[in-house]
Amino acid sequence: MPRWLPSLVLMASLTACREPIAPPPHTVGVQPDSSPIRFRDVASEAGIQFKYGGAASSPRTILQVTGGGAGFIDFDRDGLLDILLVGSRVALYRNLGAGKFKDISSRSGLAVSGILMGCAVGDYDNDGRPDVFISGHGEARLYRNADGRGRFLDMTQKAGVGAPSPYSWSTSAGFADLDADGKLDLVVCRYVEFTPKSRQLCEFTNMGGGAKILASCPPLYYEPQRPIVYRNLGDGKFADVTAKLPKLHGSSLGLSFADYNNDGRMDFYVANDARPGDLLRNQGNWSFENVGAASATGYNRDGSEQAGMGTDWGDYDQDGRMDLVVTTFQNEPRSLYHGEPSGLFSYASYTAGIGTQTLNRLGFGVCFADFDNDGLPDLAFANGHVQDAIAKLRPPATFEQPMQVFRNVGKGRFSEVTSSCGPDLSRRIVGRGLAYGDYDNDGRIDLLAVDSQGAPLLLHNETATDNHWLTVRVLSKHGGRDAIGTRITLVEGKNRRISEVQTCRSYLSAVDARVHFGLAKASAPRELVVLWPEGETTVVKEPGVNRHIVVRQ
Repeated sequence: MPRWLPSLVLMASLTACREPIAPPPHTVGVQPDSSPIRFRDVASEAGIQFKYGGAASSPRTILQVTGGGAGFIDFDRDGLLDILLVGSRVALYRNLGAGKFKDISSRSGLAVSGILMGCAVGDYDNDGRPDVFISGHGEARLYRNADGRGRFLDMTQKAGVGAPSPYSWSTSAGFADLDADGKLDLVVCRYVEFTPKSRQLCEFTNMGGGAKILASCPPLYYEPQRPIVYRNLGDGKFADVTAKLPKLHGSSLGLSFADYNNDGRMDFYVANDARPGDLLRNQGNWSFENVGAASATGYNRDGSEQAGMGTDWGDYDQDGRMDLVVTTFQNEPRSLYHGEPSGLFSYASYTAGIGTQTLNRLGFGVCFADFDNDGLPDLAFANGHVQDAIAKLRPPATFEQPMQVFRNVGKGRFSEVTSSCGPDLSRRIVGRGLAYGDYDNDGRIDLLAVDSQGAPLLLHNETATDNHWLTVRVLSKHGGRDAIGTRITLVEGKNRRISEVQTCRSYLSAVDARVHFGLAKASAPRELVVLWPEGETTVVKEPGVNRHIVVRQ
């Protein structure tokens, strides 16, 4: 191994440590506090028997430590969220109600197996039933929901969205209507070129300068693969229109959509590992501009490339502009970008109180969600290292790591409350995918977390609160599908809060297509303003509280 390679390893990557980024002088110290937010892992009692990984020998390659996806999907349209789990195979669990699930994988038709990564959910053929895309190494499969009763058909070849090569490595993927034509398009992120001839492992020296230890190599050792963008042609087929977009940096892991500049067109962010992040601003007519660097979301606070993993959008300070969060490597703070009136972003990790608190974790899955229904979006992270020998290489770092929950305390600040959220949140896992949704329809947002070396965690939200809430499902005029991309504004007196219908969030995961609003103790909202992707507007007067409503275009 050449003498210069260890210094490359230490730069910033999926499998290397960085020196901590020192907090800036204006850091706001937010101390952990108690909160009403509580979660309990009910996977086993709910009937979910599934195992991720765990059998791979040590040391593990970069290919063996990256995957593990999960998703919520209401495939039978009964109003109860079902569960998708993606590991070495795909499992589908039907929600029976009363907190119970039934494994229907054997008859689902989701028969792909191998080195799989994650899932995306969206009704690409506008028949009112959500379909599924599965990503993986050498695998990319599109499954059509055939009957709404749990049977899926492999439409990959007909649709033209299969893996373009035997070693194409697809990661996060998502459906969105990028051209506002009423048909969901598909974006597929891809990671690096990893083949049997690639370097499998790298040699590291432990912290004491003694033993040489083999572990997975950082992504900079491999050629980056780049995302593919498919346009939905409307006849069950897609066309690869990637060439219409600016060239992206590649080594892509995370993906999330949002109309971040409020111009009525759907934009998206791609989190790249050890390369600049890409923010694609939609200019219409399949013209996109990569404003990652110009918007200040392509780099961290110091202007350096970061190990971007998962990503999500949300208006955490309720100023009517979408903010962006990106999970990163250990010794890199999670990056929180605050949306400014100019259309640019400011780096807010330290002023918001999540900078220092996340330095000692390696983050993958992430979500903005209001766990205590106080009207303020909170943050959750699924954490876990990528080197199973990291405890020997860089103590006190560990392979298994606890999740983290940050409660939004208002005025643009968060407080870590993990220790008071229950013992299952503090349990060490090798966290990867993280999905959110209200699977039991009790008005509280639950979590579905991947432990890539064990069983999934179905984290039931058992927060004791009498805060009000409202959940909104919007159905498009195009076949009655979930109207992905719809902007919903909740009006409470002079206050206006925004959210969007999206299923592509976090890392390798799919989330509840319904929009959830926590309302605190407020009286009923005055109205909901629903802005559909095509530009039409629907106003719902006095939608009520503590209920699930459906709005049709």
